[in-house]
Amino acid sequence: MTLTPKLLLNVEPESLKHWVASASLEKLKALEEAINATPQIPVSCQRTLETYCPNKPWPKQQTFLSLDCLEAFYGGGAGPGKTDALLMAALQYMHVPGYSALILRRDYKRLGMPGSIMDRARSWLYDKDASWNGSEYRYRFPSGASLQFGYIDSTDDRFRYASAEFQFIGYDELTEFQLTADESNPYLFMFSRLRKSSKVDVPLRIRSASNPGNLGHQWVKDRFMTPESLAGLRDGVDKTYWKEARAFVPALLKDNPAINPDEYIPQLKHLPPVTRARLLAGDWSVREDSLIRPEWLRYYEVAGGYVVLYDRDGNRIATILESDCQRFATADTAGTSEDKAKERKGKPPSWSVIAVWLKPPAKFGNVLVLRHVWRKRVDFTDLLEGFRTVQREWPCKITVENKHFGPAVYSMLSGQQPMGMIEPAGKGKVERATELLNKLERGEVYLPKFDNGWKQDLEAEWLGWTGHDEETSDQVDVAAYAAILQSSQSSSWGGVVNAR
Repeated sequence: MTLTPKLLLNVEPESLKHWVASASLEKLKALEEAINATPQIPVSCQRTLETYCPNKPWPKQQTFLSLDCLEAFYGGGAGPGKTDALLMAALQYMHVPGYSALILRRDYKRLGMPGSIMDRARSWLYDKDASWNGSEYRYRFPSGASLQFGYIDSTDDRFRYASAEFQFIGYDELTEFQLTADESNPYLFMFSRLRKSSKVDVPLRIRSASNPGNLGHQWVKDRFMTPESLAGLRDGVDKTYWKEARAFVPALLKDNPAINPDEYIPQLKHLPPVTRARLLAGDWSVREDSLIRPEWLRYYEVAGGYVVLYDRDGNRIATILESDCQRFATADTAGTSEDKAKERKGKPPSWSVIAVWLKPPAKFGNVLVLRHVWRKRVDFTDLLEGFRTVQREWPCKITVENKHFGPAVYSMLSGQQPMGMIEPAGKGKVERATELLNKLERGEVYLPKFDNGWKQDLEAEWLGWTGHDEETSDQVDVAAYAAILQSSQSSSWGGVVNAR
């Protein structure tokens, strides 16, 4: 028998003793090297898992459980034991007095359904020494440690944990959450709840697991994935990947020996081909139902007063003097009482957005260059100040939509700075974005080549947009207005020549 670290998990002590007694020195050295190369869970945590978990962790789960970094993400495909891995991670320090763990889903419906992570915890712990408090969704353990379940759906849900303190925060199906680049992001907000006293001897950990897809797909991809990890998933390279100090442990169906692939894979046949392939291969490419494709995006950089445009392959195709371009801006005011009501019902938050564009000379084609984005959630007074700020920093005509707060903004500011109005004409968001989608497909819209504080959030919204009403689309809307204005060929829309 060839003994490996994987087999050690299931070898009886007497059998192991017999093997060691009869093994050659070379085999013992080989086993030692293999064990040293395999991520190890602390012995005390291993004993705790043996007490509360009915299953021993599979090798990929053990890799996830052995990590002591602040952030780690597990998953990629369907069926790799994501839920078990996350629950094990939460439980492994329950022997430590004062340890507190929290596991979150987007809403209570997902948290409480049969087969959910909370339901699984009940099946694991019903005959153990942990006591359940149904009103708090919390288990208490003899050590004084606790495991709590919760949800964050609307913006206000974050504040139910405002006075809490956790050493472990886990997100089951992270891509289902509303994830943005600001303080309303529940994942980022909960960092403020991750803390401990010096008496609680455990690492601070945020752990998450999910499949590709859903509303938070692009944000999760940007936070945890690198070109190396995406290529590795495609090529079947089995390793843990790192982006800065964040770990990504890709896991697929093959990493869960408890599932028979010959029985499970046919169950996916009802799914669309792209979705089926993504779940089986852990493909984190953009959602197949999004209307804006990543291969449509083009990029530019600014150097020495020139705007340098690049093609899809990163080759320089044009160098344009920025002062020869026309500058104009488009705005989506949002923030109406209707928007606020939708937000209270769990819809994504609406944003006020002002986008500043460059229109190069005609000899460069019908190109639009997105130069700046101002994006905030503000009241009407601060919205007006936002328009004034953009005008001071990027002097140009700002065209605002004729809905929401648009007419009021136009009325207040049109005598102070160049302003215009654009009529949505009752069109739906997708229909209104037709010209934009056509321009993007032709490679006529350019974004900054390097991150500048707003590009990541804009790309996440664009590449995740399917046209559904529940999605945030403010940055899609301002781009749609810009495309409409450019295609109108009207002299009334134009911007101002950039200052030299």
